[in-house]
Amino acid sequence: MSDKVIFKRVAIAGVGLIGGSLALAGKQAGIFDTVIGSGRGKANLDVAMRLSIVDEVTFDLAEAARGADLFFVSTPVESISWVIQRVAKHLPDGCVITDGGSVKGAIVSELERELPDRLHFVGGHPVAGTEKTGASAAFAELFHNHYTVLTPTEKTNKEALAKVKAMWEAAGSIVVTMSPEEHDNTMAVISHMPHLAAFALMETVAWADQDGGMRRFAAGGLKDTTRIAASDPVMWRDIFSMNKKALLDSLSRYQQSLDGFRQSIEAGDFDEIAGRIERVRKIRQAMESDDI
Repeated sequence: MSDKVIFKRVAIAGVGLIGGSLALAGKQAGIFDTVIGSGRGKANLDVAMRLSIVDEVTFDLAEAARGADLFFVSTPVESISWVIQRVAKHLPDGCVITDGGSVKGAIVSELERELPDRLHFVGGHPVAGTEKTGASAAFAELFHNHYTVLTPTEKTNKEALAKVKAMWEAAGSIVVTMSPEEHDNTMAVISHMPHLAAFALMETVAWADQDGGMRRFAAGGLKDTTRIAASDPVMWRDIFSMNKKALLDSLSRYQQSLDGFRQSIEAGDFDEIAGRIERVRKIRQAMESDDI
């Protein structure tokens, strides 16, 4: 076993884009010894084995959990807490548990209330991904130069937090910490609301283009803006449900912006529109220099 190993036996529930990429990154970095993948889809687990993403597979969460010193959950956010609570009695004392969910408040509060002290949960969210899903979409470099947010509280075990931080850094992430509430408010603005906007825009195009004739003229503007509308519907249903309040607050601000553009168009005030576009253009340009 390498001196670099952080976790000897890693159990991953949900070997898709995130879980599979973490498995590959951890093995590539030498921080994982053995990786066990679990899930409900035989075809996906077969792909994970064929691509050497994991070393073993099982449909039985309890079997995956036995002896694990890290249990990573990368399932739809609605099921993360349920999966962890279901498997808790099978995990050994001192096991570190973390997740990849993009909603943190409800998950962290429930698990801190329900899990025994012998297990150590650290809320996490790698802010990386593509519109693709499944083990076949996984790649070791997914997290390189992307942020991973950890959401410790005063109840979080410090040693477990340090190990999870070291894991994500070894996978190529830049790790930051914030409260679960700050995380959820941030993600509502920079991730959840943009996805909903892309879904709505694509739906608007579909309404206007019943026979598909318009779509053949689609160029970079529409394709770039709606790329994320190809994302998994179940995943996003669950995210919208669990981060409802912060998402609604974000959508209210977005609606105000749309209403402002509409009012300017109706009034024929196109200089006002140009001014607004110039302001946001500068902000968007600044984002390029902010990239890691």
